[in-house]
Amino acid sequence: MKSIFKFGGCCVVIFLVGGLGATLFGYLVSRREVRLAQQMMRDVAQLQVEVSTFNDVRAFGQKYNGEMTGTWHDNPCLESNCLVDVTPDQHNFWERHPKLQYAASYIARREWRFHILIWVKDGKLTAVEQWFVYLTPKVSAAVITSVYPPDRGLCGNQFYQLHRTFAANPGPKHFNVWVSPRAIQEKEMLWLNVDCVLRASGCRGVPDMAQAAWRAYEKDQRIIDANGSKSANQIVPAAECR
Repeated sequence: MKSIFKFGGCCVVIFLVGGLGATLFGYLVSRREVRLAQQMMRDVAQLQVEVSTFNDVRAFGQKYNGEMTGTWHDNPCLESNCLVDVTPDQHNFWERHPKLQYAASYIARREWRFHILIWVKDGKLTAVEQWFVYLTPKVSAAVITSVYPPDRGLCGNQFYQLHRTFAANPGPKHFNVWVSPRAIQEKEMLWLNVDCVLRASGCRGVPDMAQAAWRAYEKDQRIIDANGSKSANQIVPAAECR
């Protein structure tokens, strides 16, 4: 009987040590990826929509070992049409070690993903998106920031009509942040707080993940609520909406 208890105790110790080891390893990998994601955001902020060239974008993609294809992934990346996708998991570590990823996610009970997507058309950068997704048993949140010239797709957005240089608002599946390429003063809203994934408490949802954008959204929502009865006909449409 004593040998059974001794064996059981050893198994528990091994399990706890293994669990702590997997947790620590997962944290170290996440910390490296968070720092890399932050550097990616700083670097992509140096690129300019409608100004930066195909070579500028390709250099960014190569620096971070990004995937470069055509807009349709089956097509090659060409100067006339290219999509660059970069992620902090540069060498696909988790894809190469799925069991380790499962163990780390199961123990930590959280998962996060970060991507930067850049489109090039006819030799010029045309749009940039940043995707930040955070998942736990209690929190499921996603933020997508976008930088591209205003188009008719923004016309029905009340938040866009308030400023026409940025719009931050919830969508059906994620929180949207759009900033005009010329709105340099609004670029703070593009910064995503990926640091929160390293806290013991984790990210507290979109307000924590996109702090500046969320503050802008709350302010604009109060304005919209206060002027809810204002007729849409009283708003002078933007040039792209006429």
